[in-house]
Amino acid sequence: MKAGVLFPLSSFPSKYGIGDLGKNAYSIVETLAENGAQYLQILPFHFSTQANSPYRSVSTFAGDEIYIDLEKLIEMDLLESVPEYYPESSIVYYDKIREFKHKYLLKAYKKFRGNDEYHYFLEKCPWVVDYAVYCTFAAINSSYDWSSWPDEFKYYPKLQQINLSEYDEEIGYYQFVQYIFYLQWFTFKKYTNELGIKIIGDMPFYVDHGSVEVWLDNASFLLDDLGHPTDVAGVPPDYFSATGQYWGNPIYDWNHLQNNDFKFWVDRIGWASKIFDITRIDHFRAFDSYWDIPAASTSAIDGTWKYAPGYELFDCLYEKLGDIELVAEDLGYLRAEVIELKNHYHLKGMKVFQFMLDEGFENLDNNYFYSGTHDNETIKGWVDGLDQQTYDRLVELAKSPLPLNLAIIQYCLNSNASDVIIPIWDLLEVNNDQRFNVPGEVNDTNWTYRVSNLEMAKKGIELFAKLRKGD
Repeated sequence: MKAGVLFPLSSFPSKYGIGDLGKNAYSIVETLAENGAQYLQILPFHFSTQANSPYRSVSTFAGDEIYIDLEKLIEMDLLESVPEYYPESSIVYYDKIREFKHKYLLKAYKKFRGNDEYHYFLEKCPWVVDYAVYCTFAAINSSYDWSSWPDEFKYYPKLQQINLSEYDEEIGYYQFVQYIFYLQWFTFKKYTNELGIKIIGDMPFYVDHGSVEVWLDNASFLLDDLGHPTDVAGVPPDYFSATGQYWGNPIYDWNHLQNNDFKFWVDRIGWASKIFDITRIDHFRAFDSYWDIPAASTSAIDGTWKYAPGYELFDCLYEKLGDIELVAEDLGYLRAEVIELKNHYHLKGMKVFQFMLDEGFENLDNNYFYSGTHDNETIKGWVDGLDQQTYDRLVELAKSPLPLNLAIIQYCLNSNASDVIIPIWDLLEVNNDQRFNVPGEVNDTNWTYRVSNLEMAKKGIELFAKLRKGD
């Protein structure tokens, strides 16, 4: 069995109020290696304008500049000094930190003169220019809702009516921060891999309407003549919500995608396979069947099931990309055809302890087994809410003198699952008042959980090793 820790980049400790690609990130992967972990799983690290949700991003390619390590810019002689900013906060104050970091990134950009490596990066990553133009236009129009822009901006991908040289400085900034982000990311990834740890990245199934991808490629989505979605994504009533979830992402035009050899997905998963070792695809079931909600509806209940050409897509992916390692998020109520699709391509799925009370804790082989995911209650918060009968049943199952929340983690780590992932917040035994995300809710606490210092992070990772050994 292989095992690791789910530790979102935003939750890393650092000097600047949010996790970044600085020294503490390297210390964390060193501690993981020292304690026998094979995986570091993270969440999407893309810039979001939707309540900081990494699943509602402006780009599926671009990294969020908020994760750039400013100290490395000092080493590059692009900055002189940077004061600490919310260094030991257990909450990420996104807006404040974004404003703080932007100020220093802008200073670094003005001092940056480019180099061969920078130009090579732009040449090999043509999406960077598109992203930079999109963000520049969004800044000019004070909105990432491209469908509300004046026509010359809105239809620029088709008409090319704007002289971009007028915005060289602004476009150059966004290109610069992508260069710096991925320079730091690939250096970090190389170091992590050299320690024997694979990085599991996370890919949302849908993209946001206010994203560069939808702006550039209207034809791949169900939009009206004004660029507004005619159909949007969500899920019907489920474990998390009695009324379902209305996500609002535009639905794919699968006919167009198929006629275009699925270029959108080939490019997207191709990039993911470069920046991660393994890619977990969120909401995998939508490759088979997806919940289509009329955009005019206000509730997810109004949706209907429709079907996607999953086999044709995956045949195309493997033909064009070769050996890619994917994990299917196959949770929830699924029709048999979803599992058949997953198994046909020999993809590993997911099992979550908190969801398995009814089905029993069996059939774990060829699955990533979690105590909980980023969407669940913390394992301690979940245990504290159990009724006595269920509590006693799980004590008997775990057969451990440890407190039940730790006994469950130990049970996962000593199961017959092929792979096990434990969230850092479960290893640190935090309660639900520090829950990472409550699905379907837009609030000020989702996505803000952070480990406030490096010693605390190391303590959680060391507990991972102890529980895995059965200590």
